[in-house]
Amino acid sequence: MTIPRRHFLRTSGAFALGMVGLHSLVGCRRWPAPTDRFGVLETDPNGVLDLPPGFSYRIISRVGDRMDDGFFVPGAHDGMATFPGEGGLTIVVRNHEVNVNADASMGAFGPNYELLDTLAEEDLYDAGSSGRPCLGGTTTLIYDTQAQRLISHHLSLAGTLRNCAGGPTPWNTWVSCEETVDRPGEVCARDHGYPFEVPATREPRLARPVPLKAMGRFNHEAVAVDPHTGIVYQTEDRDDSLIYRFIPSVPGQLARGGRLQALAVEGRASLDTRNWDEPAVEVGHVMRVRWIDMDDVESPEDNLRYIGYENGAARLARGE
Repeated sequence: MTIPRRHFLRTSGAFALGMVGLHSLVGCRRWPAPTDRFGVLETDPNGVLDLPPGFSYRIISRVGDRMDDGFFVPGAHDGMATFPGEGGLTIVVRNHEVNVNADASMGAFGPNYELLDTLAEEDLYDAGSSGRPCLGGTTTLIYDTQAQRLISHHLSLAGTLRNCAGGPTPWNTWVSCEETVDRPGEVCARDHGYPFEVPATREPRLARPVPLKAMGRFNHEAVAVDPHTGIVYQTEDRDDSLIYRFIPSVPGQLARGGRLQALAVEGRASLDTRNWDEPAVEVGHVMRVRWIDMDDVESPEDNLRYIGYENGAARLARGE
């Protein structure tokens, strides 16, 4: 049986929520604990993952495994998305949140970077300033959902840093986001803090590492694309973050530039929603919002969120 992508995402998301053990949500009813729904967790003899009776897991990819393109599976697996492939296959594009100064064992190129020379120069975003490349990026897995087995996996974005979250697009790409704003120096040779777009394809090739600079340089977290307009909404991983939206010049073609805006609350300029000093926002209170244009979006001083707030944008505690 072929599992439709929508059904796969819905059911896997429900399973993930059940396993988290989230007992309550602010302002919402109590959610049942996992033991209420699935039974008591049974101890895994392999020490990997305890599951309720009747559940099972299968490991399909480990850090250090040799992939089909000859590279190694990088470490720090993070955000990912699934896409429908031909013949009922599922394509998974997966982030690797590998930080600056990480050990070579966390990357795809081997313990002594011996596979680095097999890459074309244009396939690596940042080769580093001292012969040590940036080791973040993405890998792509091709999975047979009917046979429940991995078909192949390969490196699909290289030379970036701290690829934490991102989001899928309606045109079958994954926007992989850097959660860092490292500058050129002792380690890096290029600016970081950008999203990168990775096609969801079975073909074992690297995406062109083009930083989507018009989408802003900041500690990126997640993105969500409105399928009707092509507008991309973005969150920021900071204690004093903003929420942004990117209006592309050509919907579906992010690399062609566009306009970056930040969310503001109507009638309450520079609203600090964090409620740290005094309650400013009540749970359940509905507010109308507007969007303000952002300038100097490449933010060499990493002050985009400060400028936006001064111009009236709403401040959030880790909008991620």
